[in-house]
Amino acid sequence: MAIPFTQRALATLLMAGLLSIGLSIGLSDAAAAPPPAPGKIADEQLFSYLGKDPLPAGTIPWQVLRQVKVIETTDVKTKATSSLPSFGGPIKELDKQTIKLYGFVMPLSTGAKQKHFLLSPLPSHCPYCVFQGPDSIVEVLAPNGVEYNQWDPIVVSGKFELVNDQYLFYRLTDAKLVKP
Repeated sequence: MAIPFTQRALATLLMAGLLSIGLSIGLSDAAAAPPPAPGKIADEQLFSYLGKDPLPAGTIPWQVLRQVKVIETTDVKTKATSSLPSFGGPIKELDKQTIKLYGFVMPLSTGAKQKHFLLSPLPSHCPYCVFQGPDSIVEVLAPNGVEYNQWDPIVVSGKFELVNDQYLFYRLTDAKLVKP
């Protein structure tokens, strides 16, 4: 089966990039280097990206939400494991409070106005951004909808809730767009 030109070109560029990386660091160095700690790459990317622009006044920094601890649990009957959040300190104090968050809309439906979406510190259209996980995603419920542009971050205000689920840690209800 022939690979279409665009896929072949992409595969060639990817292989060339991987080869140049391997040659520049030396293959023996790559094999000897320990893998990064879990979440280390994501944290470095998150902190370096958010450090480019100062956060709008009054917004909660994403670094605060990243302080959640994840506890591994195993169901005795099924032997299935899951990871649940353990909230402490500054995160627990935010529960049931009205807060402001700064981030990018990850739409859950089509349309320019979103009533139910996810908010992330990194743009979802960035092909180089590492997925952050549930400690860097907030489910947002906005009864009147929020207009957004995928290229620009927004500030939303609403009632913050802690969610004890392995896939979703945070929710913002009654959210409204805050104009800068």
